[in-house]
Amino acid sequence: MTPAALVDIVLRLDPLADLPRTGWLLRGVAAPESIAAHSHGVALVAMLLVDALRERGERVDGERVLRMALVHDAPEAATGDVPMPVKSPALDAALKDAEATLAARLLGEGYAALWREAEAQESLEARVVKAADKIQMMIKLLAYEAQGRGALREFWENPKNERDAGLPFAREVFEEIRRRRVG
Repeated sequence: MTPAALVDIVLRLDPLADLPRTGWLLRGVAAPESIAAHSHGVALVAMLLVDALRERGERVDGERVLRMALVHDAPEAATGDVPMPVKSPALDAALKDAEATLAARLLGEGYAALWREAEAQESLEARVVKAADKIQMMIKLLAYEAQGRGALREFWENPKNERDAGLPFAREVFEEIRRRRVG
C-alpha cells in the first residue's frame, strides 16, 4: 500500500460519516446515527461477539472479523443507505451487483475481497459480522426507544432484524434485547 492509496481509500469512504441511516429517518428519528457510526458500532459488537465465542471454545479470527466489520457498508459511501422497506427483490439484486462493483472501486481489490466474504456469509467470521450488524441495529433501537425518538414498532415486528447467522450466542443476545424492550 502506498501513502496515496491509503489517503484515497479514506477519502472515498469519508462520506459515510455524514450519511444518515435512512431506516431511522423514515421512522421519524431526527439526527440518527451515520453509516460510519453504525459501522463503528458493528465493529464493537463484533469484537464482543468474538470474545464471547472464544470463551465458549470457538476458534475465530478476530482480526478478520474486525476488518470485515469496518468495510461491510463501504459501498454505501456511494449509494447511501437503501432501507429494507424500499427494496424489492429486483432492486435488491441490482443493488448487490452495484455494491460489488463499488466495493472494488472504493476499497481496492484486497479490501473488496473482505467485503465479498462478509456478503457471502459462508465463513464463521462473516457470520459474526452479519450477526453484529443486526445486533447493533437492535441495540440502537433500544436506545432510540428509551429516548422517545421515532415510530419504531416496525423494527420489532420484522424477523429479519434478528438474524443470528446460526450463532447461538447471538440468539441469546437478541433474547436479552427483547427482555429490555420498553414498549
